[in-house]
Amino acid sequence: MSFHVDLSVNPYEDSMSAIPEAISLNQQALQLERSGDFQGAERLHIRALEIKERAAPRHVTTAITLNALGELYLKLDRLAEAETYLNRAIDIRGAVGSKFDFAVSRENLAQVYEKRGHLQRAKEIRLESAPNVCCSNYKCPGQLFSLDRLQQCSRCKVGV
Repeated sequence: MSFHVDLSVNPYEDSMSAIPEAISLNQQALQLERSGDFQGAERLHIRALEIKERAAPRHVTTAITLNALGELYLKLDRLAEAETYLNRAIDIRGAVGSKFDFAVSRENLAQVYEKRGHLQRAKEIRLESAPNVCCSNYKCPGQLFSLDRLQQCSRCKVGV
């Protein structure tokens, strides 16, 4: 009996063994971001993304890094870059991620459009992921709602 290794499904073992290193880089990047070192955070996220894209370009762990970069660029008002990375995260998360992660990336992209003043497009992006919508209030206890429950949220009074 012989086996064929599909490298798109089973990448080289040495590439996959680098994933823990990339995850560690992401964690370090988040710490730098929290401390205000956005340039250092960007550098580490990009290194992590390079590793993950070599090992597993369409895996949820790659989407996590894409989303993290998108969020960082959103904070820095680098909206074109934020949009690029968030769209890539949405593409992966829509295919293989959880509903919550997909909704989070869509919410982040909607915030990009809000910052540009394109409020109608931001609303459309949020509604495209219905019935699962992520509240834009980061302190919201519910996080992921069905559209009707989001409209009734009593904690933050954010409606669609």
